[in-house]
Amino acid sequence: MDPHSTTRRRFLAGTATAAALGATVSACAPTAPAPAVPGFSHSVASGDPHPDSVVLWTRLDPAGRSGTVDVSWEVATDDTFSNVVATGSATTGGFRDWTVNLVAAGLTPGTRYAYRFVDDAGRLSPVGRTRTAPVGSVDRLRFAVASCSNYAFGNFHAYGHMADRSDLDAWIHLGDYIYEYANPGSGETYGEYRLLDPVTEIRTLSDYRRRYAHYRSDPDLQTLHRLHPMIHVWDDHEFADDPFIGGAGNHQAEDGEWNDRIAAALRAYSEWMPTRLDGNRIFRTLRYGDLATIVGLDRQRRFLWPAPDDGDLYLGREQFDWLDGQLGDVTSSWAVLAQQTTFGATGPNRRSGGWGERDRGRVLSALAPSAADLVVLTGDIHRFHAIDVLDDPDVYDRSTGAGVGAVEFAAGSISSPGGNGSGNGPQVRWTSGDQRGYLLVDLTPERVQADFFGFPDPEKLLVRRPAERWLGGFSSRRGAPGLRQASAPAPG
Repeated sequence: MDPHSTTRRRFLAGTATAAALGATVSACAPTAPAPAVPGFSHSVASGDPHPDSVVLWTRLDPAGRSGTVDVSWEVATDDTFSNVVATGSATTGGFRDWTVNLVAAGLTPGTRYAYRFVDDAGRLSPVGRTRTAPVGSVDRLRFAVASCSNYAFGNFHAYGHMADRSDLDAWIHLGDYIYEYANPGSGETYGEYRLLDPVTEIRTLSDYRRRYAHYRSDPDLQTLHRLHPMIHVWDDHEFADDPFIGGAGNHQAEDGEWNDRIAAALRAYSEWMPTRLDGNRIFRTLRYGDLATIVGLDRQRRFLWPAPDDGDLYLGREQFDWLDGQLGDVTSSWAVLAQQTTFGATGPNRRSGGWGERDRGRVLSALAPSAADLVVLTGDIHRFHAIDVLDDPDVYDRSTGAGVGAVEFAAGSISSPGGNGSGNGPQVRWTSGDQRGYLLVDLTPERVQADFFGFPDPEKLLVRRPAERWLGGFSSRRGAPGLRQASAPAPG
């Protein structure tokens, strides 16, 4: 869901430039996109790191091809591939839009690897880089977090800044990786700066495939995928805006059968994304040694694939029962919820807003038997925020952390427009919708720090990538949850 529906049919090109917050970050020179490689115009990607395996992805150019072909792959400990540690092959063809999506296994935990593919003509793909998850004692982890990347609303400069970082264990995308809208004059439009393919709203399998291919032609997104492994959970726009049981806000009778559209979107997603997808189940857990357990959630599930006993549970019955078990079994220092929209209460009464008091309380209670502290990562809302998640609103004290049960950070958006919101309670420590960018989460056994990086919204229209700025940051100590404002970004 998009919180500013009044912007949906027009592009806010006249938005005033926001004041820069903080200093421009001193960083290495921008990472150049890999030159186009014949046969592999969509480059390569990796995702969902496990200690002993990672998902690898590529796509063969379909021109001049027919039938099926075999593609070889190899993983090495160096970019020259002098020490190859895993190899294999996979079959692709038009039946899966010429994509290759496989699990490379038998790898070593906590290790950086290079990987590449070889097509049926002997041509080499670009070299990708990835990293497996660690096991045992882990001193530090860093994740970049992104959300809401609307191609039509502006350039993906924030993806380029994320790609430039050399200190990431992975990047996490919290949904709305693609949007389903049309170009102006070809249907309902949400953003007019960059033209889309197909030009119409996407409804069929061919449409969804073409839209993923179009997004993945973006050089900043390609470079980010090539250099860092991805962890992704979808939201609504990977299907259609605002699903409900039997339809969606952006699905009309002329769009065909709703269930056919869901199936088409799901199939294209399974072909194009480097994700461990189990049928239609994307909620899953990834473990990073004794430091972090990442739990990805699917808030759309009870609308896309409803079950009779879901009731009004935010996640539906099956997923919520599963989440109870996952949180109760956490043995790491931090439990990280990767999910789609505001979790903590935002209202002045310290109870309203977010997931709802009942379901939020269920999550906090499920985690209570473990020794982990909870960090919630949020997308969807097109603005950054830092929130004290309250387990006892009546005793909340922002100066001492009394009444705080967890902390929450929202990732803003890559390009989708936002606003600052209003009517927030004191537990909302900071919010900004005037910037586009990403969130950097730095975890140690003692604390979590979230740093917000971005640039004023109008700068997403610049052809040249604007400098990113540190917009601010907040930290929370393990065992004593409660946000404390940072004076500088966590050191790299």
